[in-house]
Amino acid sequence: MIPPLVGLPATVLVAGDISVLARCASVLCEGRTVVLGEQRTASGEVLDEFVVASAIAAMLPACSIGVIARVGAGRPGSVIAREATAAQLLGACDVLVLDGDAAACSDAALIIEALFTPGTHVLASGVERVDGARNLPQPSVEGGPRIAWRAGDELWGIDAGAPVRIGDVITVGPDVPLPEPAADTLVMISYLLAPPSFLDDMLRR
Repeated sequence: MIPPLVGLPATVLVAGDISVLARCASVLCEGRTVVLGEQRTASGEVLDEFVVASAIAAMLPACSIGVIARVGAGRPGSVIAREATAAQLLGACDVLVLDGDAAACSDAALIIEALFTPGTHVLASGVERVDGARNLPQPSVEGGPRIAWRAGDELWGIDAGAPVRIGDVITVGPDVPLPEPAADTLVMISYLLAPPSFLDDMLRR
């Protein structure tokens, strides 16, 4: 089972804005895991989502924080598994939501799930493959962070080594009350690409 999730939209981070983004997360985290994905600099460069989530988690030790991680573009599942493990050990990746083509996410999820377990792994799924890969250190929770991905308005995950639909994805604006927290549900907040102060203002109305 995936805990109730709420996803923050992409924002433009400049000096000092990480604390504003953390304030947005704090408004939403009661009863939910807040998942953070792509954030950008003022010049449009994409910031590493695991680094941003680790910074937010350090500011909000009472909140459950997760990561929305980009799949593809030369970023294999084995790399995501290692980054997610590091973030989880820092308290910043309770849940890993993969973002990208649904088939690519499914392939990456199988690799990542394997690497969240001890041992040396030989595995192939689609274009994803590992041969003799080990992930050390291991996550501090058995089996690692829960893994999910979006396929339209459906939330998918891995069960018994196979991809299965596990729940729903609901998209809302920041000025709309969130639905009650529900397991196996990802509520994505959709908003324009702007500094997090804009989102913070909307969430507090």
